Amino acid sequence: MSAFFPRPFALSIGPQACGVDILRDYFKIRKDVCLPSVQEICYFDRHIQRGPDFYKEHFNLSEDVALYMELTTTAFDHPQAPGRVKNLLGPDVQLFCPLRDPVERSLAVYNRYLRYGIVRGTIQEACEQAPQILFSSRYADQLEHWFQNFETIYFISYESLQERPEETFKMLCHYLGLPFQSPRRKFEFPKIFMRMKQNFKPEPFSMHDSRAWLREQLADEKARLSEVLGYSVF
Repeated sequence: MSAFFPRPFALSIGPQACGVDILRDYFKIRKDVCLPSVQEICYFDRHIQRGPDFYKEHFNLSEDVALYMELTTTAFDHPQAPGRVKNLLGPDVQLFCPLRDPVERSLAVYNRYLRYGIVRGTIQEACEQAPQILFSSRYADQLEHWFQNFETIYFISYESLQERPEETFKMLCHYLGLPFQSPRRKFEFPKIFMRMKQNFKPEPFSMHDSRAWLREQLADEKARLSEVLGYSVF
């Protein structure tokens, strides 16, 4: 149990575009799980100076829930975030980490950033403008900081959430100590990815070329992750 909350706390630490929308869609309908009042508090990377009470005030504290939970995508690649999580939520916080094929994750973030006008140009140019497109997909490097602070992290894949949601959520619920509840519907590609800026016009960049370039940059990432974990996530 977290000393800061009246019930155990679970934190999803996977990076952007690894299935957080699917997870949130599932957990927000459960009455035994309390999510914060905003999608992401961004406390452990951006708002740490605002203090612990700022974090806590985003949750509706109640004795009726079995588990408090935040689904964050911004803490994964911040080197100080793991230590901050440990200091606030304790060493026994239940960490779980959704991951996605690193090439497909980077490509999905690139496409999203193009639509929102965050980046422009080819994938190479975009990675210079927003380095997290690439370095957040270097999972083994980012997880090094987390394993320096925590012994146990439960991993799931975006692909399993899409292809085997019942089995994946059953195993996740078991890890979290929650009774399994079947997903109400088949999860679809989140609509947020389909929203575009009002005047957005697709630029003529080949997704095939972008994927090929990312494969070169991330060629050994799956193998490195499997070496770190001792098994394959994908």
